[in-house]
Amino acid sequence: MRRLIKNIRGILQPAIFFIPITYYFFLFAVALAIANSWLSSQELIPDNSFTDIFKLLVKTGIWFLVAIIGLALLSVFISFIIFTWKKKRNNITFSVSTTGISGTENPVQKIHVSIAPILKPFLGFIKLRLQYDGKNFSGKFALAEAKHNKLISFSYAGDYRWDLPQIKEYHVERLVLYFEDFFQFFSFTVALPAQNRFHIHPFSPPIEDFIVSPRKTEDTTTRIEELKKVEGEYLHYKNFEDNDDVRRIVWKIYAKNKDLVVRIPEILDPYASHAYMHASFFNNFEIEGNATAEVFFLNYYKSVVWAIYQKLGKEGFDVKYVADQKTPLRHFIEEQQAVQYTITTSNWQKERDIKSFADMKDASVIVLSSLCNAGDLEALFNNRTGNTVFIFIRLSKSLHRSYLVNLLQWLFIQQEKNDVELYNTNWRLSLLRPKILQNEKRLEAVFAKHDKVLII
Repeated sequence: MRRLIKNIRGILQPAIFFIPITYYFFLFAVALAIANSWLSSQELIPDNSFTDIFKLLVKTGIWFLVAIIGLALLSVFISFIIFTWKKKRNNITFSVSTTGISGTENPVQKIHVSIAPILKPFLGFIKLRLQYDGKNFSGKFALAEAKHNKLISFSYAGDYRWDLPQIKEYHVERLVLYFEDFFQFFSFTVALPAQNRFHIHPFSPPIEDFIVSPRKTEDTTTRIEELKKVEGEYLHYKNFEDNDDVRRIVWKIYAKNKDLVVRIPEILDPYASHAYMHASFFNNFEIEGNATAEVFFLNYYKSVVWAIYQKLGKEGFDVKYVADQKTPLRHFIEEQQAVQYTITTSNWQKERDIKSFADMKDASVIVLSSLCNAGDLEALFNNRTGNTVFIFIRLSKSLHRSYLVNLLQWLFIQQEKNDVELYNTNWRLSLLRPKILQNEKRLEAVFAKHDKVLII
């Protein structure tokens, strides 16, 4: 039933966007009809100067409303027809691009849109809507335009701060354009195909310090490349290149041999020590339809996993992130960016549990969530060797707040509803809540029997 309602909504929603009359016009028409009905019901004295003047004023008001609404409709219709004609002749140039992310716990994606040529309705508005990830639509918005001195401009460009709910990759597929009059009674719609993708990456919340020992040393026949012209002092020098720092030039060697060489900076041997980090996104529960588990808990888990990876990188050894699922392939110059993208595009999965995923022989760190199976964890501990550190992320902690404080705020302080409060309410009323809390207790009981465990 839920899927049927979702499919019907997916069909009707785009059709509603293309209705040229807004609900403001319907409200105005209803109010006008009520006013006309009330005036018609009033008894007026016939053949009286007041009655004649009153009727004249009513007619004047009606014609004024018709004229002003007609002007609004005409201005919107002209802009719409010109743009549609230009679009059919492929004379429209537009772009949708991302310009960066701001914020931490509530990430905001900046979208830059530019369209030309386009004529804005007289005293009216141009508004936009983005279609993304299939049949999902953003809210209707207007761009924050840059100031220009032209009275009439044939271009429309600006930025929009898009408040997105999930840490994941988004695919923008279509740009819906609205031409609206100054009363916002009429709205003519044009759809433009757009291709753009971006991802909202996780932020790094503060976590406790922990000590990790590298579990694996990799041997290879390929050595780090070092320039060795002669024996002795040239062992850690190389020829000067354009991108080298001039402060590392060895002037003593230049004075002796007239050769410009620079010191090779100290580097970390990537084959000296490797810390393998296994992060499990296994889900042992039926969470479909639960927004708190599907969105909020996943965002929180990704953020903590990313923070753990960054903290390991600061220890000085090479961190190898091992994912438990396939993610979209994208090329990144830095490995850290690739890992961040892998974490961003990961989702809860049921195919690979922690027991079959984690390699106890090589793993330095194993990260798991409250959705993991306690029996699988117990079996994993039975095969534990070495100094593997387990990090358990309690998902319920992400919404942990004092109920007394919430009650006092609800009684005496009027607060604006935000997403966190909605997720919190959803979680308190969810039938999934006692199951996950019970599973967290089981996992903590398993961890209590072992050392080198960090509970976040």
